[in-house]
Amino acid sequence: MASKNSSEQSGTSSKETRQLRDLTVEAARVQLAAITSMVKFWAGWAQSADRYTQGISEELARISEEGAESDSVITRLGDLTREYVRELGKLPSVAAEQFGGEIEKLSKSKGPRTRAARAKE
Repeated sequence: MASKNSSEQSGTSSKETRQLRDLTVEAARVQLAAITSMVKFWAGWAQSADRYTQGISEELARISEEGAESDSVITRLGDLTREYVRELGKLPSVAAEQFGGEIEKLSKSKGPRTRAARAKE
């Protein structure tokens, strides 16, 4: 009876170890998906900010070289700002789509769920 009890404990222990490993891997995958989407967000912001600052720099160079009319400069600066703000508004959606795509890939790679719910004793 002692050996049967020991083998049951060993089987339960390896099952619990496997479940703990699966849970840890799943948590790591979700964290990686979150980090990937965060990187996508910040990379998009950096690209958008770079385009915005380059555009402003070009407008300032145009003013100092050509003595451009103030109305046209204000219009172009307004257009640059509007485009920058529009791009910033899209970044959360882009990051959310990235996260959703990563999570979806994880769900497909896991396969069907093999663990069934148990009733409490």
